[in-house]
Amino acid sequence: MPLVSQDLTLWQQLVEQAHAYQQANQAFFQNCQDRLAVIKQALHHPTQRKTALDFCRYLTLEERQSLLDDLVALASVGHSDIEQVRQIILSLPQNWLLNNIENSANQVLQKATDEEYRRLLELYVKIHISITRKLIKQALNSDDLDICEVGQDFDDYLKKTPNYEHRSIKPKPHTNRILSSVRKERTFVVSD
Repeated sequence: MPLVSQDLTLWQQLVEQAHAYQQANQAFFQNCQDRLAVIKQALHHPTQRKTALDFCRYLTLEERQSLLDDLVALASVGHSDIEQVRQIILSLPQNWLLNNIENSANQVLQKATDEEYRRLLELYVKIHISITRKLIKQALNSDDLDICEVGQDFDDYLKKTPNYEHRSIKPKPHTNRILSSVRKERTFVVSD
């Protein structure tokens, strides 16, 4: 089947734009005085975030590690780039991540709602069971019923997951009673 002229024109425009993007990317990498500060700022602007996340693959390990607070904040709320944010976090060395992620997450959790707990637990289950269990316990012991429910959802998830050795995490006695009377079905996403 012969290609339509318009299709070829559109393809050529795409190739030219891709080439221009690569050149701009290289110029930024080679000539920017403080690329880390620019990337850090761009991560918090939705129209610039995708480009900043794409550029993270060119950063050194130390530069990516220095962005952990920003990346964890982005991983704690739902948005179109959350999977890419999670992948960058998960690309960090696991031991380093285990030693540092809870400090970054604690900044978010100080004013967290059930949304932040849910998004962080979705990330934590991909990192390590120990920090997942700690955050589940913290959620179950919250005075906020919605946060408790998130903890219960993830506790139930771990019980059903064959790869996790799991002992049930006990919430506060009053929380368990209240949760069972007001439980609503909610879903969360844990993709591989």
